[in-house]
Amino acid sequence: MVLGIQPNQGLLEREWMALSQMLTEKSPALDIIPFPSKLDGMNSKKWKHDFVFVRDLYVSNQGGDVVIARFREKERQAEVKIIEEWLMDQDVKVHTLPNDDNHFIEGGEFYYCSNENILFAGESRNSLKGNEKTAELLDVEDLVILRSNSFHLDTLCTPVFNADNELCLLIVCTALLEKESVDQLKKMMHNRNIPILEIPPEEAIGTTGKLGSFAVNCLPLPGQLIGAAEFKSETVRTALTEHNITHSVVSLTQFHLSGGSVHCLTNEL
Repeated sequence: MVLGIQPNQGLLEREWMALSQMLTEKSPALDIIPFPSKLDGMNSKKWKHDFVFVRDLYVSNQGGDVVIARFREKERQAEVKIIEEWLMDQDVKVHTLPNDDNHFIEGGEFYYCSNENILFAGESRNSLKGNEKTAELLDVEDLVILRSNSFHLDTLCTPVFNADNELCLLIVCTALLEKESVDQLKKMMHNRNIPILEIPPEEAIGTTGKLGSFAVNCLPLPGQLIGAAEFKSETVRTALTEHNITHSVVSLTQFHLSGGSVHCLTNEL
C-alpha cells in the first residue's frame, strides 16, 4: 500500500505476538500455520506470494465445506496448493472452482454469516461466476454481491455477531461502494431489521492520498469484534455497547503497509 516502504521487523514481530496472544485468549480454538519456507525457495522471481494473509486462500461455510481461492493474479497461485495440502488434513470437504478464465475468487472478498446462511461477496478481485459458484458449493441461501473499486470487501465493511452468533449490525463505508450495491444492501438490512452503521473511508482502507486505519477490517466472533483500531464514530461505539459486543484492539501498523489487518491475517473453519 506504501510502495518502497519496508516493515520494521522488530515492531512487526511484537505486533504479531500481541495479535496471536489476543486470538489465543478469545478464540475457542486456534491453529497457527507456520509460514511455508519453500515459497521463498521455488520460483522466487516468479511468485509474488502473500501467505501471511491466510484469509485470501479459502472461504468456509464453517459447516464442513471449504472453497479454495483461485487468484486472478497468477503470481499468487502457488499459495493455493500449499493451503490445499493443509486443508486436506482437516475435517472439511475441499472444493475447487472450474479452471477457466471466468472463475476467480479471493477470501478477502467474502464475509459469511453462518446463522443466516448469507454470503457477502465483493467483485473487485472476484468474478461474478466465481462468486456464484462459491455460493453454490457452500450451499449458501443468500448471495449478496457488493461492488466496489476497493481492494477487498473486508477493507470497507464488517458484520457484527451477537453472543448467539446472530447478525446484529453491519459496519460499512458506503462511500466506497457503488450506489446500486448500497441501495440493495440498505433494502436487505431494513427487511431484516439489522442496522447499518456508516463509517468514513479513513476508518476503512483510506483514500488515494492517505492510508486508512483499517478499523473495519475485523475478525467478527460471537459477541466479539477484534480489530486494529478504535472506531471514532460515537454511533458505532454506542451500538456495539448496546449489543454487548466486546471490541478488542491490537496495533498492526506494519501489516497495514501491505494492505491487511486482523481479518486478512485470520480465517475460520
